[in-house]
This record gives sequence, structure tokens and C-alpha cells, in this order.
Amino acid sequence: MAILSRLLRLGLYGAIFCLSLVSSLYLTSKWIIQRQPEVTVPNLVGHDTGYALDLLTALGLNVKVSGFEWSDTVPKNFIAFQDPPSGTVLKRDRDVKVVLSRGSRTVRVPRLVEMTLRETELVLAQNGLERGDICRVPSSRYQRDSVIAHSPPPLQEVERGGAVHLLVSDGPEPLTVAMPDVRLLPPASAVEVVQRLDLGRPAVQDVYRPGEPQDVVLGQIPLPGYAVYRDQPVRLSVNRMPRPKELPARFLTITYVVPEGFLKREVSLYQQVNGKSILIARGLHFPGERLQWLVWARSPDEVTVHLDGVPQARSPIELGGKGSRGPSFLGEGKDGPPASSPLPGADPGAPFAP
Repeated sequence: MAILSRLLRLGLYGAIFCLSLVSSLYLTSKWIIQRQPEVTVPNLVGHDTGYALDLLTALGLNVKVSGFEWSDTVPKNFIAFQDPPSGTVLKRDRDVKVVLSRGSRTVRVPRLVEMTLRETELVLAQNGLERGDICRVPSSRYQRDSVIAHSPPPLQEVERGGAVHLLVSDGPEPLTVAMPDVRLLPPASAVEVVQRLDLGRPAVQDVYRPGEPQDVVLGQIPLPGYAVYRDQPVRLSVNRMPRPKELPARFLTITYVVPEGFLKREVSLYQQVNGKSILIARGLHFPGERLQWLVWARSPDEVTVHLDGVPQARSPIELGGKGSRGPSFLGEGKDGPPASSPLPGADPGAPFAP
């Protein structure tokens, strides 16, 4: 019983001590707070954040941006609302919350007439608007790529982010001329006539019509008498004999028999490549010796045999002819006879093999 009574007294003493401690802390903090100087919150609405920061810092208060909102009366990025309101008395080091303005939901369309497209994009972006559709029309009054009119018109209020459609000048309307008749004219004369009208150089296309006049213009687009604009494309059709197709390169076997005599003769083989004569082979050979070369060429006419520096005839009519001094083309491809073996039926005594 004595122990229980002692515990109750200890609990009572502890409760009294805690209550006294809390009361002391409360009264002390209240006394400290009451001793802090008080300031009156100024009016910040309509001012920018720089002004508000400087003013509240001087008063010992803090600025905290709590959000943004649309406002038709407060410019963009200026303070539209504050909490607490102006006139409220606060202790130093307290926060003043402000809400910044996004600007008005609507904006007046600026005047864009006579501006270039580049200037128009910059002005619209500065006003929170976008460029809409562009319609081009010829105009001799406005420079090319300058704005003639726009919709919505200037000073009309539209929602921010809306589109402004533009009517843009495409420059003066091009002059038109009647397309002349250049048919049956030589191509050079027809091109000169067309260029004299500032129509640009026409595109010439080759066609082949047997029985029609050769090397003259047979067709034209646009047709004679049609209205054409400056720099409008013109096409001419010229009747020309088709050129033979170029033969593909292949292996040619060149055979040559050194003429009869007593001394060795110098035999050289040349090939025409891109307009230049290139030496393929050269050597001294006995009279009557049969020579063969395997050459990669498109035509036998590209190859010439020189005997003691003198080119030999290479006319196809003389190929293989008796007494001919030109090369004889006896085969094509890799399957030609080897250089050291005589051809079947060849006469070793003849200057050229048949």
C-alpha cells in the first residue's frame, strides 16, 4: 500500500512538471514573437516580380510564386494575385505568395500588311499567334512574298494560339506571248527563236520518222499560237536518224603475218583509247612469222598494226586479202586460237592469214 501511494505521488509530480514546462515554453515563445517587429504587407498586384522582390526583401518578407492564371487586366508575367492581401500586418521573415499573370486569353491581331513572310512569323510568335494557310496571287503593287491582306483583320481580338491566314503576293503577273511556229526549222534556228522571246532554252528530243525531212523540228509543245509565260518550259521534237548502238567491249584475236624478206622487222600494236593511241605490244620478228594478240576492244577499228613504224591498212574490205598490209581479225572471245599455234587452213607464206 505504501508503494502504490509513493507511485501516485511521483506520477502527480511528473504531470505537474510537464505542464509547467509546456506553459513556460509557450509563454516564452509568445513573448519572443511579440517582441519581433511587425510590417504591413504592401500592394503587389500589377507589379513585376523584380519590384515585389526588392520591396518585400527590404521589409524582411519573402516572396513565393505559387502559380499562374489568365488575366485580362494584368500584363503577362506581372503579379495578378497576392496572399495575404495588402494591408495585412505580418511579422518579419514571413512568406507572401503571389500568382503571376499569363496575360489575356485574347489578343489583338497585329497589322501584317506589306510585311515579308519572315517578318510575319516573328510578329505572330511574339503575339502568341500562329501562321495559318497561305494563298498566293499575282500583284504588281506588292513585292513578291509580302502580305497583301490577312484574316482575321488587324486589331480584331482572337484567342491566343489562333491562326492568321495570309494572302501573299506572287510578284507581277508574267507577260504572255504567242508561241511561234518553229516546225520545219533546223534545231539551232528553232532554239534561237524561242530564246528571243525570253522563254528559256527549250528541251530538244530526238525522234525518227522515215519519209519526213531530216534534222528539222517536227513537233513542239506548246503548239503554235498558244499563250506561253516567261520561263515556261518548251519542248521540241527533232527528226534525226538514230545513232547505231555502241558495241560492248569484248576480246578480239588479232593475227598478223610478217612480210617475206631477209631481215627482222619491228612490229607494233596500238589501240585507240579515249582518243589516245596506246602501245600494246612491240618487238622484232622474222619474215613470215605469224603473230597473234588478244585485245579487249569494242571494234577492230580501234586496233592498228605498225610495221617499222608505218601503220598498216585496216579496212574491213582488205581483211584477209592477199597482199594486204593490215591486221586480220580471225576470231573473238577467249576461245580464239593460241598465239603460238597456226590457224586451220592458214597459208604460212601469205602476208596475212585469211
